[in-house]
Amino acid sequence: AELESLARELGVEARVVVTPPRDDVRELMASAACVLQLSRLAETFGRTVLEALSLGVPVVGYAHGGVGELLDKLHPEGAIEPGRVDLAASRVAQILAERPAIALLADYRLEDMQRRTLALYESLARSPASAAAAAGGPA
Repeated sequence: AELESLARELGVEARVVVTPPRDDVRELMASAACVLQLSRLAETFGRTVLEALSLGVPVVGYAHGGVGELLDKLHPEGAIEPGRVDLAASRVAQILAERPAIALLADYRLEDMQRRTLALYESLARSPASAAAAAGGPA
């Protein structure tokens, strides 16, 4: 309701679509020329960035929290100063004009994260002192 009200206030309501929850977000995101992640609140992880980039879709987002960390590492040209909608607009225009290729993500697939988690568990299981310390017990 807040977004719809703001869209009316700005006179762009004909260009804004707010949908109920959907099951085809992946397909919608894959069809986009650019994904925006302009949350005013710093998110801890920034999953939208990973999802879009994994589909080869460029992202423009505020460089704070997890979104900023991921953009810095994976797609720095998409990072903009928080709150700078003007920079977001110019960056999107640049992306639409240039259509940059997005590199395949490494280390962020589910399999990669599972492999690293299991490797950590295995290393802790091989070292009783490390396992005790990780569990909060005496080493």
